[in-house]
Amino acid sequence: MRELHKVVVHYQDGTLLRGHTRYFFHEQDRVEVTDLEDRTHAVDLARVKAVFFVRDFSGDPDYGERKEFAKDSPVFGDGVRIVFADGEMLLGRALGYRPEEKGFYLQPADPKSNNRMIFVPASALQEIRVGELRW
Repeated sequence: MRELHKVVVHYQDGTLLRGHTRYFFHEQDRVEVTDLEDRTHAVDLARVKAVFFVRDFSGDPDYGERKEFAKDSPVFGDGVRIVFADGEMLLGRALGYRPEEKGFYLQPADPKSNNRMIFVPASALQEIRVGELRW
């Protein structure tokens, strides 16, 4: 049996869905997420801003996530700075980024972030800068 992944789905319209998924593949059009009340949702990845694979659902609201690379930051993948269509910026390492793909995975620059990994659909981006190692 595959491991359950804790995810927070951020839709482009600003709504959130917290839940679990077993199977996630970025080439899919939809992914199945079971919410915290045990209801199943077919998430249309074309409507998603990002899928955050989180350590826990509450996180630490007082934690100020580092927006720079440091000695303990991830080292694999291309350094990228992304800007979503809504203006939010993220810095991290892109795993498997290719402009022609539907999306890619991003490890945040801050290893203590509540986000272990982020799936970023290409359609949700306003800008991406590859090789960018600063905010």
